[in-house]
Amino acid sequence: MTSLDEEGDNAIGQKVKDMYYEMINGRGGKRSYEEDANEADEKKHVKKLNKRRAKELRKQQKKLQDEMAKADSDDEIPFFMQDASIKAAMRERAMEEARKNASSSSSSGSSGKKKKKKDKKKKKDKKK
Repeated sequence: MTSLDEEGDNAIGQKVKDMYYEMINGRGGKRSYEEDANEADEKKHVKKLNKRRAKELRKQQKKLQDEMAKADSDDEIPFFMQDASIKAAMRERAMEEARKNASSSSSSGSSGKKKKKKDKKKKKDKKK
C-alpha cells in the first residue's frame, strides 16, 4: 500500500485534489448544471416555495396578533404584577358576570314557560 503523500503526487491524485477543492470552494457547480433545460422546473419550484413561505408567514402573523390581543386585555395581568386589590377587582368582575348570566338565563326560562302556556291555550281554542 502506498502512503497518502505518494498518492497525491501522481496525476490522478492531483486531479482528485483539484476536484475536491473545487467542490469545497463552490466552483463549477453552476457550470455542470444545465440551467436552460431546467429553468421552467426551477421557476415552478421557486413559486411553490414562495407560496408555502407566504402561507407560513400569514400563520405566524395571525398567531402573533392573537397573542398580542390577549396580552392587551386588562383581564390577563402577569402573576407577578397582581396584588390583593387587583385580585379583588378580578373576583368582583367575575361575580358580576356570573350574576348577569344567572339573571339572563332565569328570565329566559320563565318566558319559555309563558310561551308554552300560550301555545296550550291556542290549541284548546282551536279544538273548540
